[in-house]
Amino acid sequence: MALLIKTGNPFKKSFKMKHYKTFSISWLLAFFLSLSPPSWSQEGYWQSLFNGKDLSGWQELNGKHIWEVREGMIVGSTVPGEPNGFLCTLQQYGDFVLELEVSIDTLMNNSGIQFRSLSYDDFKNGRVHGYQMEVDPKPQQWSGAIYEEGADRGWIYPPDKMSQAAKEAFKRDDKNGYQWNSYRIEAVGPMMRTWINGVPAAHLIDDRYPKGFIGLQLHANNENDPQGSFSIRFRNVRIQTGDLNLTPLDDTHVVNLLSENPNSKQQLVAKPLQIKQDQTVGSISVFHGQSNTPILTQIAKQNERPYIHPLIAPDGNGVMTEYRPAHHLHQTGIYWGLKKVNGRDYFMNWKNDYWRGVSATVFEDEGTQVKWQTEYNMLDENGKTIMVETQDWSMQHFGEHYVLELQWTGEAKSDVVMEKFYVGGLFVRMPWVKETVGEIVSASGLRNLELEGQRSIWSDIGIKLDGRDDFAHIAIFDHPENKAFPTPWRVDNELGMGPSRQILGDWKIAEGEKEVIWYRLLVYTGELDKILLMDIWKDFIQP
Repeated sequence: MALLIKTGNPFKKSFKMKHYKTFSISWLLAFFLSLSPPSWSQEGYWQSLFNGKDLSGWQELNGKHIWEVREGMIVGSTVPGEPNGFLCTLQQYGDFVLELEVSIDTLMNNSGIQFRSLSYDDFKNGRVHGYQMEVDPKPQQWSGAIYEEGADRGWIYPPDKMSQAAKEAFKRDDKNGYQWNSYRIEAVGPMMRTWINGVPAAHLIDDRYPKGFIGLQLHANNENDPQGSFSIRFRNVRIQTGDLNLTPLDDTHVVNLLSENPNSKQQLVAKPLQIKQDQTVGSISVFHGQSNTPILTQIAKQNERPYIHPLIAPDGNGVMTEYRPAHHLHQTGIYWGLKKVNGRDYFMNWKNDYWRGVSATVFEDEGTQVKWQTEYNMLDENGKTIMVETQDWSMQHFGEHYVLELQWTGEAKSDVVMEKFYVGGLFVRMPWVKETVGEIVSASGLRNLELEGQRSIWSDIGIKLDGRDDFAHIAIFDHPENKAFPTPWRVDNELGMGPSRQILGDWKIAEGEKEVIWYRLLVYTGELDKILLMDIWKDFIQP
């Protein structure tokens, strides 16, 4: 029985694809401002960092001040003559959302919330250093700006970059007593954003500190400041580290400290593409304009898991995917495979009695964006369908880059459990042999096997293909609407990579229910381009 082949049907309304018009930061900002803010549904899981009773999970670093718990608050009081002191979490955090409330004596010099911060004996005798969101009780209105504490750069998001509304958002203690201020920090990859009392204050892009502890600062008063002991108070300190509930992007001024790549500023025009479908061999191929050589081939056979291979480098020099290499015979280019689905392994088993093709559909067969879909039944040991897997793809070509987008939908025909495992989901296999030169780099700064099992908003594989002097890259981007966001990653010893929700534990879809997962892929050549990667991700998270 052959797959049902269809063309020209309207694209699914639920498939949230759009044209990516350019990679320039200025265009992206204008584009973001034209959108109505989305309302992302997931609430996220909050973990309290302060139990309201004692300082379990915290340690004091640097200056010896007084830290105590009073009436459900962490209270820090300065000791004259001591240097800056910090109460810091024992645990380190990379991508997170942090919320807390702050009240500070108006006569204190200032304070701050450290994040992604570090302390090493061999760096300035353990000096705390890293990012700091300012807490400033003075009329100069610095609260909300970002300072590099303890290192060499000072203000990295200066107060003069903040809006007037942000400067005025902080409430100083007055004759009526403590004035509590709600602080919020969102840190995902190199993007960091701050809020005071719901007002956006800073938007920084920087990658010097990908991970570190949270710290509460007691700033020593200078000789020209009022002398004595002064206090700062913190309460309701909580953090999200998974299922992050991020705030939609807005018009807050962006300070971008990443090293610039001239290619990232090119105004790129989408090139025309076309799709040709061959029912005989079960393929959907994408071509440049009227070319007869495909740049991407989707294989969609009746009894074999769908996969993309070959994928040709955007400049035409080299094949960027590999099908069933000797070191991993089950890996098939770019594909989706789940482990331990009701006890069955759809990652290692790519054909025969595990998969049955239902349809291969081309929705848009020509233009600057092409779209197609594959639909497959996942079968139990008796040949009964336990889940219908649908992959909706789109592709665009800009200059020397491809942008691919995937919406994966799993519809359970019976109760389905994907058990906890170290791999399972979207996976990319690029060519690899023992002599291959390559590297995996994540948005959180982890490299190669450091990324195994760790969360990140994007990760990039760069490999020197035969016949190339530079690197060929495939990057995968996670989306905030995915329930595991930021998703942990599987990385193998041969530079295979993919995000995997199964790493976190059992994942269930009840009979009759659906789950949708979105990813974007960037295919490019040359140097690792962090600015381009951030542009692509920021565009992707807008609806």
